[in-house]
Amino acid sequence: MFVINQLYLGILVHDAVRSLYEQQTSRFKIPVYSFKSMNKVRLALMMLILLGSIFASKNLMAIADASRRLENPKLNQIRNQTASNTPVLLGLYAPDYIGNQSTIDNQLRQVDQWVGKRHSIAGFFFDIEDSNPAYNIPVSLEKLKQNGYTGFINLKSTRSAAQIAKGDVDSSLQKVAKAYSDWAKRGEGRIAFIAPLQEMNIPGEAYSKDPQNFKLAYQRIQKIFKETGVSSQAIRWVFAPNGWSENNEHRFENYYPGDKSVDVVAFSSYNWGYCSNSSWKHWNSPKEVFEPYMKRMKVMAGSKPIFIAQTASTSNTQNGLQNSAKDQWLRDSYAQLAGLGVRGILYFNINKECDWAINSNSGKSAGYKDAVNNPAFGYLSPAELAKKI
Repeated sequence: MFVINQLYLGILVHDAVRSLYEQQTSRFKIPVYSFKSMNKVRLALMMLILLGSIFASKNLMAIADASRRLENPKLNQIRNQTASNTPVLLGLYAPDYIGNQSTIDNQLRQVDQWVGKRHSIAGFFFDIEDSNPAYNIPVSLEKLKQNGYTGFINLKSTRSAAQIAKGDVDSSLQKVAKAYSDWAKRGEGRIAFIAPLQEMNIPGEAYSKDPQNFKLAYQRIQKIFKETGVSSQAIRWVFAPNGWSENNEHRFENYYPGDKSVDVVAFSSYNWGYCSNSSWKHWNSPKEVFEPYMKRMKVMAGSKPIFIAQTASTSNTQNGLQNSAKDQWLRDSYAQLAGLGVRGILYFNINKECDWAINSNSGKSAGYKDAVNNPAFGYLSPAELAKKI
């Protein structure tokens, strides 16, 4: 529109000049030049105006563009918050009691030193009806903090989801919540992740396969923690199903308690390969193990950080034990997950159902060392993590 207006104005000016010229030549008998020349002038004038207008319009568009980019710096900050300024966090599960310094030295710090990169998170399992939460909660979390790790607690139970939702373990939950609250109130960036009733969507746990009661139980646990005085700044609530489920009724989306109740979404997924305890023998590629669930998590809770709550691979292939196959699976998996936008990965470094541990069979896994040395992975202290996640 700007260009058309300028062009129209130019034509009017030209016509006015031409009219005045005709009047003067007629009045004073001045020789009249051919109007063909006048038309050429008119055409040249129009072309100059057109080119000037296009140039001006492009400049105006560029200025408007820059203006739009500057008008919402907060939006730009959110868009630019990528792995380059918040590294993908590494985590480990240790086979022994995490409240012992010897466990931390031998099963966490030794791995850090071997791979040449620090892990930020240490995962462990804790029963709601633990016999001594007043000791075990603060001792475990404090030992981890003193050594630079943030705890990731899988809060498990031998009760059904309906029993927990109904309040049958409230007294035990209150003890756990008070122990956590007393520890967190010591300040200085004390924080932990808590994943209530992990892997609730698959068989194997007393609370499994009950979507409605799981959501009620999850929210009841949160309510008790809040009533006990745990600040929302000192805890990150995690929704941590298994990626796989038996059927559509138990897809993890059916268990999701909602964005208001969750800080981090996560899932467990393993490569069981040809492990003797695997019910379905198949070497699962990283794409099979992670990608479908990552996509679904992003649809379900697009605004939430995504963690891999548990993962590992066996070295049992169709052709027997092959450490090289496990090594390559680890390299490929960690590279893929970093590319998919995951924010944390906790490796299940425990030989339980299969040879999951990175030092299984014939020594430590070169593949794990290579995998975590990808530049996308980095370390955050508990205080730094509290600000970033």
